[in-house]
Amino acid sequence: MVDFGVPLELFETATPEPTGTQVLLRVRAAGVCHSDLHIWEGSYDLGFGRKLSLKDRGISVPLTLGHETAGEVVAAGPDAHGVLPGDVRLVYPWIGCGGCPVCRGATRTSAPSPASLGSTATAGTRTTSPYRILNTCSISRASIPLVRLRTPAQA
Repeated sequence: MVDFGVPLELFETATPEPTGTQVLLRVRAAGVCHSDLHIWEGSYDLGFGRKLSLKDRGISVPLTLGHETAGEVVAAGPDAHGVLPGDVRLVYPWIGCGGCPVCRGATRTSAPSPASLGSTATAGTRTTSPYRILNTCSISRASIPLVRLRTPAQA
């Protein structure tokens, strides 16, 4: 997404190298939900003609949407222990700041500086994406349906 409310664009970026506790996933499935649509629109409708501007709330563009992601590990940072290339992982999108005591615990959604994939951080509709291993969990390869997406013109 290059800006709020404008048509989405496909663009190429360099494949990132995972660092620290990150794992690089080849994305096999990514969902688009109502949150992604509101982010693209640039606001949440609060009712009675009122809108909450996402730009005013700190959402910046360009941004890769998507926070419902699963994929195959293709590389791991030097501190990403217990994960190997070929492992299939599901991504937990609520990443927090990663450094405060709250984020090091189990309640990252309550962090003083919250962050989440697809809204305040680039997310899972990229072909490959790096994630902290803390934000992934192992799942069965059979859990990911391999679906080829089609545009309305191809349907």
